[in-house]
Amino acid sequence: MPERQLPKRPRFFDGKFLTAADFSLEQQYHIEKHKLHNRALHGFGIVSGLKVIVDGGAVTVAPGMAIDCEGNELVVSEEQTLAVSRPGDLRITYLALRYVEKCVDPVPVASGDVQHSHIEESFELAFVAENSNRGHRHLRGRWLPCGQAHALTIAKLKASAHGWRVERGYRPPLMK
Repeated sequence: MPERQLPKRPRFFDGKFLTAADFSLEQQYHIEKHKLHNRALHGFGIVSGLKVIVDGGAVTVAPGMAIDCEGNELVVSEEQTLAVSRPGDLRITYLALRYVEKCVDPVPVASGDVQHSHIEESFELAFVAENSNRGHRHLRGRWLPCGQAHALTIAKLKASAHGWRVERGYRPPLMK
């Protein structure tokens, strides 16, 4: 929800016929208010953890938490390991963390179809060619979010004759 749009929530009263849309609007209202709080008061970046280590051809990301530019909370609860890959023949690649929602727990419904009964908040890690944090401003110790949906770059990796390494000069956005 853009910040210029006024928030709207359902108003409940006795005798009102409730639909799935009413409950969805109620949830969306609270989700958007929470994301607005994160953007306006905290900014974006790594809250804790998410240390990146390269060992041979594998990258390991430690558990941790971050907030993206849209205000989504990205929680990595277990250590993640993935093989290093790079877009094209580039000698530099960035490791990006992106918020993802997954529809889970399918159940049958009266029409005979199947619907997912829950949404799981998750993440994905990917190697990308561009630093998605580039162009964001840092003001008074806080990274200012753009409000757009994009990944959070948590590391820059560089290829050398000896393999991949985490570029020490790259500083991911950190929240204080």
